[in-house]
Amino acid sequence: MKKIAGAITILLFFLSFANAQEPKYTNNSFARLSYITGNIYIQRAADLEYEEGIVNMPITEGDRLGTTEGRAEIFIGKGNYVRLDHNTKIDFLNLPKKGDDLIQIQIWSGNVYFSINSLEKEKDIEIHTPDVSVYVLDTGLYRIDMRENVETEIFVFNGLVETAGETGSVLIKDGQRLEAIEGRFTSRPTKFMAATDDSFDRWNEHRDSQMRKHLASQYLPEELEDFEYELAEYGDWTYVPPYGNVWVPGSVGMDWRPYYNGRWLWIPLSGWTWLPYEPWGWATFHYGRWHWSIGIGWYWIPTTIWGPGWVGWYSGYDYYGWAPMSYWGYPGVIINNMYYGRYSRSYYPYNSRALTVIHKNQLRARNVSKVALSQDSVKKLGEISLSKKAPAIRPSKGSISVQKLDGKKVFLHSKDSAVKYEPGKRVTRTSSRKPGPASVDSKSIKKDTARNIKATQERKIIKKRTGYSSSPSISVRKYSKIKTKKSSSTLSQIYNYISGKSSSKYIKSSSSRSSSRGTTSKKINSSSRSKSSRSTSSRTSSRSSSSGKVKKKK
Repeated sequence: MKKIAGAITILLFFLSFANAQEPKYTNNSFARLSYITGNIYIQRAADLEYEEGIVNMPITEGDRLGTTEGRAEIFIGKGNYVRLDHNTKIDFLNLPKKGDDLIQIQIWSGNVYFSINSLEKEKDIEIHTPDVSVYVLDTGLYRIDMRENVETEIFVFNGLVETAGETGSVLIKDGQRLEAIEGRFTSRPTKFMAATDDSFDRWNEHRDSQMRKHLASQYLPEELEDFEYELAEYGDWTYVPPYGNVWVPGSVGMDWRPYYNGRWLWIPLSGWTWLPYEPWGWATFHYGRWHWSIGIGWYWIPTTIWGPGWVGWYSGYDYYGWAPMSYWGYPGVIINNMYYGRYSRSYYPYNSRALTVIHKNQLRARNVSKVALSQDSVKKLGEISLSKKAPAIRPSKGSISVQKLDGKKVFLHSKDSAVKYEPGKRVTRTSSRKPGPASVDSKSIKKDTARNIKATQERKIIKKRTGYSSSPSISVRKYSKIKTKKSSSTLSQIYNYISGKSSSKYIKSSSSRSSSRGTTSKKINSSSRSKSSRSTSSRTSSRSSSSGKVKKKK
């Protein structure tokens, strides 16, 4: 009788891992905050709460990302990046999901670069501002500047986009720019001289040069090739049969284990999602599996399916726990320097070095490694069983504090300070931030309240149909048929340099430097002219007729 009961227990254990619910998301449903400098904030969908952005933070559909005195780079999958300048705010209106590859981004203010290196279908990437809608037709490099919510300037360094406004649609091709004010184009597309005109240009050039360092895909499958350089920088590859090439992280502490230095975030689309503090953690904690061996230590086995966290969960009366899943789909066990990847007993051993346990009220702790129970404390919990079922609870809303920045600006974030990763050490809290309302005057708080009200109004706006519709008669195929000549050799050299195809440098404008990228051939009226914050001396421009048909808005 005991044998039958034991067999049933083991069978139920297997079924708990086999009957995982099919996810609604795809590998590209989550953008990644891949690089930051300075102050970055994220406002989650349908929520007025702000939290401080850190590297590897997942961004989902409906989230808002903004900068104050900082810059941010967001990886949106398939070699494509979005880069934000200082004082820039964007919303991710739509991200890919099953049966829908569309990416929609709303720019509210600031300057944004789009480095598009892969586009499976034209118009799969849409960019909207209060003035115009931009539909990407081809891979390339694009910059969009949004000023005072009433003026948009678009630069196509290389590539092709359709821009739709109040008066119809127009194509912008290699080396052309276009300006729109309050939904109306001020002229036809005009040429501009592509030069590193401001610090944002130079920062984008630097980030592109870092991306060009990506190694040829030697170890990773095609779905993960964007992370080849990143992993090569922070660890080494070795061959372990039968798994093939595996990755070993460098400079991790003796007590380190997967899903230990970081925290759990609640995301409606994926549930409890791991936020790693290791700079290389996006690929290794959302794809693949972890194993351990006495000669190597922890090593990562690549697989190609994204997940919020590949762990087996324990849910006790007052505690939660987890252990990284093995390549075989079971929670890995380490006992007496032996690793078991197919551990099939009904109860998980409390003394496994792969296990992490915390108190239930610490599930949202800012740093799991600082609140994890010791092995002696785990022993007192008794028998532990793991399954794929994550905790069913949803977090309550956190408190928000206001921190005064340079000048009169304020930055909203949770009262817990951010963390940073130090190789070979435990993750430590930054001491430079001392948030709290006591350090902010009443004027700053009033401004903060006004900002929240404005954010709520904008939230109502983006729920409606966004921007101007695309013209079905405009496509890259039709454009290629009527195209009579290629871009100038100078502009080709510029983009070749940016994309790593040439060693040539940017060509500097011979005229005096200013914040402007070009001149507009015609203005709508004199009042519109006064709204433009860019001068006309930095980039030479000339009139160029539209290469596409103008669509009359119905």
